[in-house]
Amino acid sequence: MSTASRKTVIVTGAAGGLGKVIATTFLNAGSNVVICDVNEQRLDQVEKELSKFSDQLVTLKADVSDEASVQSLVDTAVAKFGRLDILINNAGVMDDFSPVGACSKDKWDRVMAINLNGPYLTSKAAIHQFEKQEGSSGVIINIGSNASFMGFKSGCAYTVSKAGLMALTKNTAGFYGPKGIYCMALLLGGMETNITDAFAQGLHMEMFQRIQASQTPFEPGKSSTPLQSVADYCLFLSGENIAPSANGSCVVFNKNWPEA
Repeated sequence: MSTASRKTVIVTGAAGGLGKVIATTFLNAGSNVVICDVNEQRLDQVEKELSKFSDQLVTLKADVSDEASVQSLVDTAVAKFGRLDILINNAGVMDDFSPVGACSKDKWDRVMAINLNGPYLTSKAAIHQFEKQEGSSGVIINIGSNASFMGFKSGCAYTVSKAGLMALTKNTAGFYGPKGIYCMALLLGGMETNITDAFAQGLHMEMFQRIQASQTPFEPGKSSTPLQSVADYCLFLSGENIAPSANGSCVVFNKNWPEA
């Protein structure tokens, strides 16, 4: 398959964890994939691991919270592969479970910049590119969370960022769906990924313990949503026969943890 006939996909935050699995799944399905991340060491490693896909793959350092960096990301994808078809907004950071009274302005700003401003900026740039292309079609999949629809599963910053992401999904779908540009979200539960790196900096223990006491405890393996299942669902949702019907959907995909 020539690069021109393949779908081109951007996956943000994809040098490790869930994003890497999503990117690999699209590569195996024959897509061109642009992996972006802020971690250069992880980017170098994933490029080596996926070297057999060298003609389908670009890895690029990009900061989703910076508009110029995001535009460069989209421009690079189009320059290499000729077009952009799918954007998967996977990049995200966790907070430290701080309630609003204990959440520092720096923590709030960082979480919002990556989890909410990032998808806004990448979606904006992607849509501008979709609209330039023949057929004006495209798909955006946002990676949401239990915190998108449940108010007491994380700190205030993460909760608000993921609730905002669900609203961005629905608003985008409402306006752009009739134009052939579709947007949906997967609302995920607990997963074993590198997003929990932030926990190493410490947690607001009172908040964390109260949340834990309010739900069935998370058990790795038993409670965690498999990364490959999420990646397979992204591939499914992006299908030409599926995306129009899924437009605006915010699908709870959390292995029923905590129990509905």
